[in-house]
Amino acid sequence: MLPDATDTRARPRIGRYAIVGRIGRGGMGMVYRGLDEDLEREVAIKTLTAEGSLDEDSRKRFRREGLSTAKLQHPNIVTVYEVGEDRGVAFIAMEFLQGMDLEALMRSGEELLLGEKLDIVIQVCRGLAYAHERRIVHRDIKPSNICVLDDGTAKIMDFGIVKLIGGTQLTKTGMVVGTVHYMSPEQVQGQPLDGRSDVFSLGCILYQLLAGQRPFRAEDPTAVLYKIVHEPPPPFDLSPLAELGPRLMAIVERALAKDPAARYPGAAELGADLADALAAHRRSLGVAPGPALIEALTAARRTRVEGRIEEATATLQKLAADHPTVVEARRELRAARQAQERQRRTPAPQAEDYPELEATFQPPTRSQPGTTLQPTIVVEPAVASGTRKVLLGGVALALAAAATAAVLLLRGGRPAPAEVRIAVRSQPMGAAVLVDGRDTGVTTNGEIVLPAPAPAEVTLTFRKPGHREETRTLRLPLSAGEGVSVALQVEHSTVPVVSEPAGATVTLDGQRVAGVTPLELALDPAREHLVGVALDGHAAQEVRVAVGTLPSELRVRLAPLAPPGAVAITSSYPLDVQWRGRTLAHDATSPRVQVPEGRQVLTLVSATLFLREEVTVSVPSGGEVAVAAPGVGRLSVRAIPDSCRVFVDGTFVDYPPILDHPIAAGTHTVGFRWPDGEASEQAVEVAPGVTAFATGRKDRR
Repeated sequence: MLPDATDTRARPRIGRYAIVGRIGRGGMGMVYRGLDEDLEREVAIKTLTAEGSLDEDSRKRFRREGLSTAKLQHPNIVTVYEVGEDRGVAFIAMEFLQGMDLEALMRSGEELLLGEKLDIVIQVCRGLAYAHERRIVHRDIKPSNICVLDDGTAKIMDFGIVKLIGGTQLTKTGMVVGTVHYMSPEQVQGQPLDGRSDVFSLGCILYQLLAGQRPFRAEDPTAVLYKIVHEPPPPFDLSPLAELGPRLMAIVERALAKDPAARYPGAAELGADLADALAAHRRSLGVAPGPALIEALTAARRTRVEGRIEEATATLQKLAADHPTVVEARRELRAARQAQERQRRTPAPQAEDYPELEATFQPPTRSQPGTTLQPTIVVEPAVASGTRKVLLGGVALALAAAATAAVLLLRGGRPAPAEVRIAVRSQPMGAAVLVDGRDTGVTTNGEIVLPAPAPAEVTLTFRKPGHREETRTLRLPLSAGEGVSVALQVEHSTVPVVSEPAGATVTLDGQRVAGVTPLELALDPAREHLVGVALDGHAAQEVRVAVGTLPSELRVRLAPLAPPGAVAITSSYPLDVQWRGRTLAHDATSPRVQVPEGRQVLTLVSATLFLREEVTVSVPSGGEVAVAAPGVGRLSVRAIPDSCRVFVDGTFVDYPPILDHPIAAGTHTVGFRWPDGEASEQAVEVAPGVTAFATGRKDRR
């Protein structure tokens, strides 16, 4: 519901948007609820920082990222309305979403129908595919970045925008790392990322929706990272998924392939497979909302929008109970319950003041025609009674002096000296301004007022935490329009970075730092930093340092990547060995290949022997396991009539007769195709060292 348009109170503004509330605070700024009064539209406004305390490079990057997101005009991506800057503060205005993020929805205890789970992921696939086509990778796909609106629409949030909230908390205050549970293996290892990294993250969400828990679980974030790189997710119970279970498990396994080459090449392909599965699921249910149900749901929705929420909820509870497999009924009931909860919740008192905005957005003082300026009296706190009498006496004398000046002016005398106003600005803004060592209560960008008679000279001091103090001496009076502007230098703090083991490379906000650990970093306490630590043979880590909370030391323990194991394949013939879409050995006899420890599936391939067999092995860390390739038998094929073509496992071989053709031991399919289109197939079991026979006969009708 839009704020009351009849409320005429002056509101603080960012750009053309009136600020009507706060949504949340992040490490790099504030998120406000705003109102576009011209379009009567609510917006969410993210600021880079309420005090504008980041450097110019950060401002440019923030704007560039916002503009990239603004180009993503897609129904499943949050819409950006404007990227701008108001009086030094960068902001992004975007659509205000009414719904619940997927993380909260999964934690709410509500049982989601399989159809809705698949529909949500399919919608996210569509949004990601659209972004990937434009060479934009999200890098932080997780349930809390997916908003499910009341009508069921899924929206991807924080797409390319500076992140405002960190992830998992570490032991030291102010140290934050990213959300590790949804990272891709290449992201963990600090490798270049493309859209397939987002596919892996979305695969983690799909697994969680189907299994009820995350695919990679451990108490320690380092252990989670290790599992992401080396271990497959544990299998989950497929029985609730009925006949769709094996199909969905195959989709999940492909999306969660460790090697990007073995994954879905893009989100579009993942979404297509899920859409086919969803269509099959709907066909198996054999139900769809009929005209009567659709009309009832529409009427209930109208009742909710009109404010009769209790009535709508009661109606929808009955409809959902009568139609337990209809997603639309569940969805409408959820929206009604959320509206009911918002209605019942005692409204929190709305803050009338926004100190952080008052510090940066001080409107200029204007005198309107026909108005009389009234004197402003500032009373210092904690004044002794005797002193108060002196102050009141001073006020009385000042008023008397003002009256005398007015009489002189009416009689043609000289006017009384005017007060002096000085505009004070700083980069970054939000600095306290002192006059001759006394705090004025004014912060930049604002205006200080010196009462008449003003001195001939004043000294202004600018103070801001994390910055060097600046002083300016002014001779009065100033020229018309003249003010004071200073650039505050950051007071960097040095923080030691120590890794276990030592010798790791370090990046600061994405830029490589000279040297290896242990080393010291110069950090700006007034801004958020992202410190990356990487060492060959170990899982890389990122540590987020929040604004104003510099730790005394950054100590990072890097988990070693376990040494790979080896698989020795014994074979009497050359073959290929494939693992997760990669060829580890090509045309090699008795090859030996290295793979990570744990349960692994290898594919043995020999085109000449019609071999394509998967073998599952348990590989010890640093050890070796032996596997024997199938032996070789023979195949003889005849056909009546012999004018047909012969295929083995779908591959054309020759025209019959075929005598003693080498073939790998195992079960094979021999196919026959005659010129008139007639065909037949038969299964043949081949044993090592033995000749197997197959005969094709055309049906003579």
